[in-house]
Amino acid sequence: MDIKRRSFINKASLIAGIAMLEKPLASVASVTKNLSTLHTCANAVTIYHTNDLHGKINAAFGELGGINNLKNELARQENHGLLFDAGDFLNSAQSFNEQKKVINIMNSMGYHAATPGNHELANGQAHLATLVPYMNFSLVNCNYDFDGSLNTLVKPYVIINSGIFKVGITGVGHKLPGIGYRDAIESANKIATILKTKEQCDLVICLSHLGYAQSGEMPDNKKLAAQSEDIDMIVSGHNRKLLTGPMVLRNKLKHEVIVSHAAWDGVLLGRVMFKFSGNKQTSGLNAKYFIPGKAAGETFASSFDKLRAKEIAA
Repeated sequence: MDIKRRSFINKASLIAGIAMLEKPLASVASVTKNLSTLHTCANAVTIYHTNDLHGKINAAFGELGGINNLKNELARQENHGLLFDAGDFLNSAQSFNEQKKVINIMNSMGYHAATPGNHELANGQAHLATLVPYMNFSLVNCNYDFDGSLNTLVKPYVIINSGIFKVGITGVGHKLPGIGYRDAIESANKIATILKTKEQCDLVICLSHLGYAQSGEMPDNKKLAAQSEDIDMIVSGHNRKLLTGPMVLRNKLKHEVIVSHAAWDGVLLGRVMFKFSGNKQTSGLNAKYFIPGKAAGETFASSFDKLRAKEIAA
């Protein structure tokens, strides 16, 4: 058994949130791909994540959500971290210039990687290829066979150094018309094994646009977790789903996999911190969700209830 994959979940920490003290962010833009020069907590890696932003720049539900509120929420965080998106950060109905505006804001927020979802690919592979050069973050996917220049612009995985830790990131998506497709779960597992064994990554994260749960035999992120071996965390996207926090599931080796799904239109921001012991074994986890745009003095529960009511009404 790989001792790095032993049970590492600190049950109390899931509700306690992150208590470690770090230097405040000078600016959100300071969270860059050169994170190794910025880390302030030598024994932890912090992950921030979003999904299904749908190009929604301004508040999505009254005062809640939207990319601008996400940006402000990130600016208030006291922990440096990696920032990922699990797909559909663009809106296929928006113009090229509107999509560029969304990308520019994401650049200013310091996104490190995202996986392309159906909205990014709805206007064709060539369209997405023209947008990629404007992105200061990587696009990752390991189960699509793209045509033309997009085949080299989207990487099967990237590796980012967070202090002394190596973090490997890959991505998968569901079947889309006109795009070569390989089994998402098999593809993710193949790349995760490369990242864990050959590349010696301390954390392996999959940005998955399969949906949190799908009916029948369709692949989804719960099935991906159950059938995985080397994936530590799945950043989940594609469903309009509200969770109060990340789920702790078991893989085929009975080890924990974190599945975190942060709703849609920027109404939730996820934060997960993996703690490591001195010999780089995972030793604990802290997790918390934030509601961007939540009024001062308003509780998470009351804001979440508002979102839940809107989800049910939809």
